[in-house]
Amino acid sequence: MKRVPNTLGAIPRLLARIAPFFLPALFFQSALFAVISPVPLFILTLKNPLSVSLLALGSNLMIFSYFGATPNELIALGTFWFGVGALFPLFIRKSGRIHLSLVLSFAYLVLMLVGMLYYRAHEVGMSGTEYLRSEISIGMDHLINLPNSPVKKLIEEQGREGLFRQLMTELPSGVLIGLLLSLWLNLLFASQVVPGFLSRTFWSKFRNPEWLVWPTLISAALYAFTEHVPYYLGLNVFKVLLVLYGLQGLSIIGFLLNRYKIFGLGRILVLAVAILLAMPLVLSLGFFDLWFDFRRKLGQI
Repeated sequence: MKRVPNTLGAIPRLLARIAPFFLPALFFQSALFAVISPVPLFILTLKNPLSVSLLALGSNLMIFSYFGATPNELIALGTFWFGVGALFPLFIRKSGRIHLSLVLSFAYLVLMLVGMLYYRAHEVGMSGTEYLRSEISIGMDHLINLPNSPVKKLIEEQGREGLFRQLMTELPSGVLIGLLLSLWLNLLFASQVVPGFLSRTFWSKFRNPEWLVWPTLISAALYAFTEHVPYYLGLNVFKVLLVLYGLQGLSIIGFLLNRYKIFGLGRILVLAVAILLAMPLVLSLGFFDLWFDFRRKLGQI
């Protein structure tokens, strides 16, 4: 990883200094940009003390408070912005190691999420699982009452209990995958905006550590051969780890696109087909790359 230069290149200096104090709040208003809303904070943290990022974070929370956000919403949003937009780039700046920074930031977000869940459960005198079940049930009731709600059709097909069980199974991994992809996407966008932040070959050389295969195999075994809590734990962990292998598979495809000089629209189309239609192949490439090192072999052809 290259050292971040003293200027932000093409970004106007004034905009770069002011934008982080309001842009995340504007981004979060749109579902399309909500996941990458921490990017302005991310860029700010790369070149400034953490205190400056905290001021910008507070400014964005004040904007949301003005528009009627509840204290719990502000706490959740502040935790998300701090973890992705401040802590993640701070770890990168201090350690220079992307993998380690990603793991530490992801662990922080997960711990804070679990902590807030159990705190809210304790407030109403429930266990964490009971509180989660209650919130999902309330959410289902709300969605059912909406006009032309797709949830009604799902309940007709699966039954309320079947849909409820599916949500309890899928929701934890869905949230964790969302956090992981948010970290990754913010890193991607920041690397495109800040010249010299990451080398151009980083995205085509990304590779998971070899030890990751062990938690993958263990979680797959729990999913395949156990029941109840171990089964759900294995299933959700396995899904999260598959995302990491998917990213590694996309990195291999990016390597091939670079090798054959495929850029622009052609590159977008290939990646879109890989993500939308060939994801099992992408996952397999990422997983088996730990043993076969496809980039080294393909580079010799």
